Order: sequence, then C-alpha cells, then structure tokens
Amino acid sequence: MSRRAVAALGTALLAAATVAVAPPQSAAAKPIRMSGQQITQVLVADLAYFYRHEHRRAPRFELSGGGTGAGLADTARGISDAALVSRELEPGDPRGLVLTRLALSGVCLVSHHTNPVPSISHALLQDIVAGRVTNWSQVPGSTRTDPIIPVALDPGTGAAHVFEQVFVDDATPFGWQAVTLLLSLQARDFVERTPAAFAYMDLAFTRPVHAIPYQGVPCTRATIRDGSYPATRPIGIVTVGRPRGALRRFLHWARTSRVARRVIATRYVPIASAR
Repeated sequence: MSRRAVAALGTALLAAATVAVAPPQSAAAKPIRMSGQQITQVLVADLAYFYRHEHRRAPRFELSGGGTGAGLADTARGISDAALVSRELEPGDPRGLVLTRLALSGVCLVSHHTNPVPSISHALLQDIVAGRVTNWSQVPGSTRTDPIIPVALDPGTGAAHVFEQVFVDDATPFGWQAVTLLLSLQARDFVERTPAAFAYMDLAFTRPVHAIPYQGVPCTRATIRDGSYPATRPIGIVTVGRPRGALRRFLHWARTSRVARRVIATRYVPIASAR
C-alpha cells in the first residue's frame, strides 16, 4: 500500500467520518463516538476502515474534530466515548483519563522549500518567538533578506502545546506577530504559498516544505524512533478509565495488527517500534 494511497484514503474518510465504511450491519449496534485532534481523526478513520473489513460485526465509528482540548472535555463529560489526542495527558486535564498510545509523531519547525535553513538553535528560536529576530537576514543559513512571517497553531491543539512545552522557555515572551491557524494542514498550505513563512506543524505534513533541524537534529521518523529529536508526541485515544468493550477490542487490534502497523507507518512511528 503506497503512502499516496493511504493519504488519499485518509482525506476521503475524514470528509465523511460518520459514514459506514464496511458492509452494512445491524442498525442496533452502538457506534463508537470519538472527537478531538484532526490528525488523529484521519489516522483513526484509516484504521477503522481496515478494521471493519477484517471484523464484519465491528461497530461504526463516528469521528469529529475540534482539537485535543475539546476532545478531552467531550470525553470527560460523556459526550464522546473517547478523545482523539496528539499529546500526553497532563495534571490540568480532567481526572480519571487514560491514554492509549497508537503512534509517535513529532512537531517540526519548517520554512519554505526555497529557504532551506540548515538548523535553528534554541537561543535563536527564543529570539524569533520573542520578536527580537524579525528578519530572515538574522537567521544563519537563510537565503532570504525579508521579514519573517511566523505561523502558529491554535492554543487548543496538541502541536501548539508541544511547541510551547518543548521549544519555548518559560521566560520567553510571545512577542512575535504570528498568523494563527487551526490545523497543521492549513499551516503547511500557508507555508507552501508564502516563501517568507516560518511555522511549526505535525511531522506528517512536512514533505512539501523544508523541515528545519533543531539544534542540528532533523525532525524525521528515524530521530523520533530513536528518541534524539526532542519534540515528540503521542498520537492516541483517551478514555475515562481503561477502554472497554468494542473500543478496547479495536485499540488492541490497532496496536498489534500487522495491517494497522503498516497504516500507521505511512505517517508515523508505530508505538511498538518506538524506543
């Protein structure tokens, strides 16, 4: 199965995530409702497609976006059966939640493909975020001399959370005037059409743009797998307590099936192959 084929399948499934993706079953079967991060939504839609073709009595999956924070809140309130997330659980999240990891991804720093910055140091990144460095001429190795156009993701997304936790010091003020977008997909599209842009996004969306090494370490599946890249994050499912019933069976398949591993490996590092 090619990367192009799986990516196209994910896009189609995301557009119609509540539509049955396998032969019809009993109308009485209760669907599994999940909400949250869009990148996790696409991955789970792909996995659900193959799971339902292997398990004819499997339930339907009803998937919706809204971001990691919204998914966690919906799950804690019982609106969703599970949250689609792209970060670790933290003390400030609702109590009693359990994360089942499916994959590891990373949050990558990126520039336009015509501006292949060789690396960004920790100190330089603080200056960019604080608004002290505002022009590409101040960035070693940049091919440009015009103002940097920073791009940030919505604070409710897992990527924004990881960016702030890993890359930005507590003492660094957010002084940049960033364009704020909701999705890594939108950030990628913005960078593709904006040569002066600087952004961060999920690993799966970096192929058309230039992923900038951080402190000399590239953002790749290999460095995420071996733990050398610092901004790694889980892609997974959060439930209130341990998963049960049909959802538990699906998650067990997603973590152990060879088919599931191949689907996950087209974008991320399957959890069993991580360090």
